[in-house]
Amino acid sequence: MENKEIIAVIDLGTSNLKCAIFSFDIGRLPKLIGFSKKKAKGIHNSIIVNINDAIDSVRSCLIEAEKKSQISLNKINVLIDPTEIVTTRLTKFKKTSGSKIEKNDVSFLLKEAKKQVELNDSRLSNIHIFNYKYVVDNKLFKDLPLNIYVDQFSQENVFLGVPKNILKNISEVFHSCDIEIGKFISCSYALGICCFNQDQIDYGCGIIDMGYEKTSLALFKDSSLVCASSFPIGSNHITKDISRGCYLSEIESELIKKDISITDSLDEELNENGFLSDKYFSETKFRKISSKFIKDIILARLDEILNKIFKEISCLQFESIKQNLIFVGEGSRLNDLKKMVKAKLSNCTFDTNLDNIKSFENIDRELLACYGAVKILTEGFASEAIAIPNKSQKDNNGFFTRIFNIFN
Repeated sequence: MENKEIIAVIDLGTSNLKCAIFSFDIGRLPKLIGFSKKKAKGIHNSIIVNINDAIDSVRSCLIEAEKKSQISLNKINVLIDPTEIVTTRLTKFKKTSGSKIEKNDVSFLLKEAKKQVELNDSRLSNIHIFNYKYVVDNKLFKDLPLNIYVDQFSQENVFLGVPKNILKNISEVFHSCDIEIGKFISCSYALGICCFNQDQIDYGCGIIDMGYEKTSLALFKDSSLVCASSFPIGSNHITKDISRGCYLSEIESELIKKDISITDSLDEELNENGFLSDKYFSETKFRKISSKFIKDIILARLDEILNKIFKEISCLQFESIKQNLIFVGEGSRLNDLKKMVKAKLSNCTFDTNLDNIKSFENIDRELLACYGAVKILTEGFASEAIAIPNKSQKDNNGFFTRIFNIFN
């Protein structure tokens, strides 16, 4: 991809691959010039489970997007959200004895934190690192405190790690397709960047993607990503629970899941005796199934999903995040989800309507993460540390010295 005005992104979703190619002019919004969507054969929850099928799926997705855009790609950025993603927060200190804080001090602490994280678990590779919090002589600073005389300085960093073997397998697939991976990007992180503005990210907010077979979340505070997590339970598990519990087909169960109200005592979907209407029995023989039984099935699984989400939020002890949540994905369309969330999380406000997003005009809701990735790649993110090579070292190994809010 020699043309610097072209950015390509592929989203390795649970059930589908989505490839988007954008043309980009500085000062203008990215323009979608090529898009394709294919079934994710050989890939499940961003993990390669069959390398030959994965190569065929990725190649087919890339070829279609290239044809539509009339561009031949040699580099692409990959959106992933494996359930094995790990968030680590680590604080490092340095005594300066009354001298100024310089860029080298920030770089040193970041290198030391990165080294410790890697020693703690050498199986992980960090795909994102954020500078989250600065404390200068026991005073909290929001921005990087350069050129300030201090006695002691500390900074907290947030690391997003993914098992190296997962990244190696993905790289092998794209290498077999003759295309280089530019950057791995957390899908939930990119979703948050697309859906929230800077004020919201500073105050505290969270994006929850209730997908087909997994749920992912990214939580932001003080202009930084503070937590990213994913677990293998999604809206399709509710469908399967109904199917197995009531001996219905998955098509029938999916329709019931989408139609039935969880909290209302009497629904149009039920007959006068409190049983499911015969309209749902398109593939199996009609029989009496209690509405309460259906609701109990849905509530049990939804309760499990929400408890996992709220446990992550509560562990951070940031009340402001609860006040600004956005639910996306298939699961966000469930009836009465808002009532359940408010019942479980006091003082919570959240939205499932994304029409108020002003970052991009007329964008496909399926491509929110792709647009977020483009924003990260072109504008950067204030607190994210970027790896660049240290030219002063003979081994030319990369270390983390560049911080967007220094150079922008």
